[in-house]
Amino acid sequence: MVRKLIPLLLLLLLPIIAFADNQVVDEAGLFSDADIREMEQIMERIEREHQVDLAVLATRNVPTDYSESLWKVRDYADDYYDRGGFGMGEDFSGMLILLDMNNRVIWLSTGGVMMSYINDSREEAIIDEAYYYLTSGQYGRGMIAALRKTENFMNRGREEGTFLYDEVTGQRLGGIYNALTSGELGVAAVAGGAVALVIFLSVTGAYNLKGSTYSYDRASNSAIVMTRDDEQYLRQYVRRTPRNTGTHGGMSSSGGVRRSGGSGVHRSSGGRSHGGGGRRF
Repeated sequence: MVRKLIPLLLLLLLPIIAFADNQVVDEAGLFSDADIREMEQIMERIEREHQVDLAVLATRNVPTDYSESLWKVRDYADDYYDRGGFGMGEDFSGMLILLDMNNRVIWLSTGGVMMSYINDSREEAIIDEAYYYLTSGQYGRGMIAALRKTENFMNRGREEGTFLYDEVTGQRLGGIYNALTSGELGVAAVAGGAVALVIFLSVTGAYNLKGSTYSYDRASNSAIVMTRDDEQYLRQYVRRTPRNTGTHGGMSSSGGVRRSGGSGVHRSSGGRSHGGGGRRF
């Protein structure tokens, strides 16, 4: 009897196991089977090489959001990520790409180390890659383009100078990421000091004429002449011109101004830290 029950239980659990492993959830019926296969291949490569979790969700179930900051879309993406069990490691590293067809928004929700890899400027670039396809109704191609751009950024590593900051207050939450480690900086400093010492001793020896009976009298053969400059500063002219940001309506989840080189961070309803942002299409 027990042996007969085991296969039955496995059949009942199969849909749950399949859902847990499914990286692409298409509740809106937008993607072809070929699109899904290509998306999953890209995500599997990223996960294998970088130990971060990737997922795509297409849905019409996000509450209607008329706000400029799209906070309802943000909260839906973050909560789906948290409650769906996404993220690798203790810091739940990964990224969810939400395609919200109710509000017509693409949104990226990042967690863990992914917040440093995908900073604000890279986030905009990923959305830029998908934007044309989304506005022309090619939703599967748009997600594939976004994932390919993500893979490109992950392979290039974290951008030097990236830092995390609070999206509400603008306060920096961590130090600037430097490409060189502390050990590498130490070796570079020692090597630089050694080279400088060799040059200093060489030049000093040449001026002291070592190996010769001649001695150069620096005190009697040098002089200092001081002059006075009475030129007065009169005025300064400044001309300002507007800058074209070219962001196509991209925004952080707070709706605030992004910090150059930074990665904005906020808290989800579950208390986890998330980065991310999005754009209407």
